[in-house]
Amino acid sequence: MAYHTKNGHEFVGLRVSVGGEMQVVYDALAGKRRVLEIKSRSTNQSTIDDALRESIVCKNVFSGLVTALNARSIEVDYLD
Repeated sequence: MAYHTKNGHEFVGLRVSVGGEMQVVYDALAGKRRVLEIKSRSTNQSTIDDALRESIVCKNVFSGLVTALNARSIEVDYLD
Protein backbone atom coordinates (compact mmCIF):
# COMPACT_ATOMS: atom_id res chain seq x y z
CA MET A 1 0.00 0.00 0.00
CA ALA A 2 1.38 3.35 -1.05
CA TYR A 3 -0.08 6.80 -1.63
CA HIS A 4 0.98 10.08 -3.25
CA THR A 5 -0.37 13.54 -2.58
CA LYS A 6 -2.51 15.02 -5.34
CA ASN A 7 0.36 17.25 -6.46
CA GLY A 8 2.73 14.26 -6.46
CA HIS A 9 5.26 15.94 -4.17
CA GLU A 10 4.94 13.55 -1.20
CA PHE A 11 4.66 9.79 -0.79
CA VAL A 12 3.83 7.42 2.06
CA GLY A 13 4.00 3.66 1.84
CA LEU A 14 4.29 0.43 3.77
CA ARG A 15 7.04 -2.09 3.07
CA VAL A 16 8.24 -5.27 4.72
CA SER A 17 11.99 -5.62 5.25
CA VAL A 18 13.98 -8.78 4.53
CA GLY A 19 13.76 -9.64 8.24
CA GLY A 20 9.97 -9.33 8.21
CA GLU A 21 9.74 -5.97 9.99
CA MET A 22 7.12 -3.55 8.69
CA GLN A 23 8.35 -0.11 7.76
CA VAL A 24 6.50 3.04 6.83
CA VAL A 25 8.34 5.22 4.33
CA TYR A 26 7.75 8.96 3.90
CA ASP A 27 9.39 10.67 0.95
CA ALA A 28 9.08 14.24 -0.31
CA LEU A 29 10.16 15.73 -3.60
CA ALA A 30 12.05 18.33 -1.56
CA GLY A 31 14.47 15.57 -0.50
CA LYS A 32 13.09 14.70 2.91
CA ARG A 33 12.94 10.93 3.51
CA ARG A 34 12.03 9.18 6.76
CA VAL A 35 11.72 5.48 7.52
CA LEU A 36 9.66 4.43 10.53
CA GLU A 37 9.89 0.83 11.71
CA ILE A 38 6.76 -0.56 13.31
CA LYS A 39 7.79 -1.96 16.71
CA SER A 40 5.17 -4.72 16.94
CA ARG A 41 5.00 -7.37 14.23
CA SER A 42 1.44 -8.13 15.31
CA THR A 43 0.20 -4.72 14.13
CA ASN A 44 -2.55 -5.17 11.57
CA GLN A 45 -1.56 -3.92 8.10
CA SER A 46 -5.06 -2.56 7.48
CA THR A 47 -4.69 -0.34 10.54
CA ILE A 48 -1.43 1.01 9.14
CA ASP A 49 -3.12 1.52 5.77
CA ASP A 50 -5.85 3.58 7.46
CA ALA A 51 -3.16 5.79 9.01
CA LEU A 52 -1.41 6.21 5.64
CA ARG A 53 -4.64 7.20 3.89
CA GLU A 54 -5.47 9.65 6.67
CA SER A 55 -2.04 11.29 6.57
CA ILE A 56 -1.71 11.74 2.81
CA VAL A 57 -4.52 14.32 2.72
CA CYS A 58 -3.07 16.41 5.57
CA LYS A 59 -1.45 19.77 4.87
CA ASN A 60 1.69 18.53 6.64
CA VAL A 61 1.84 14.88 5.57
CA PHE A 62 4.65 13.73 7.86
CA SER A 63 3.11 15.33 10.93
CA GLY A 64 -0.24 13.83 9.93
CA LEU A 65 1.41 10.43 9.58
CA VAL A 66 2.92 10.54 13.07
CA THR A 67 -0.39 11.75 14.52
CA ALA A 68 -2.37 9.03 12.73
CA LEU A 69 0.00 6.29 13.90
CA ASN A 70 -0.08 7.61 17.49
CA ALA A 71 -3.88 7.79 17.43
CA ARG A 72 -3.91 4.07 16.64
CA SER A 73 -1.31 3.28 19.33
CA ILE A 74 1.19 2.13 16.71
CA GLU A 75 4.69 2.53 18.14
CA VAL A 76 7.58 3.20 15.76
CA ASP A 77 11.34 3.57 15.75
CA TYR A 78 12.87 6.26 13.53
CA LEU A 79 15.54 4.57 11.40
CA ASP A 80 17.21 7.59 9.81
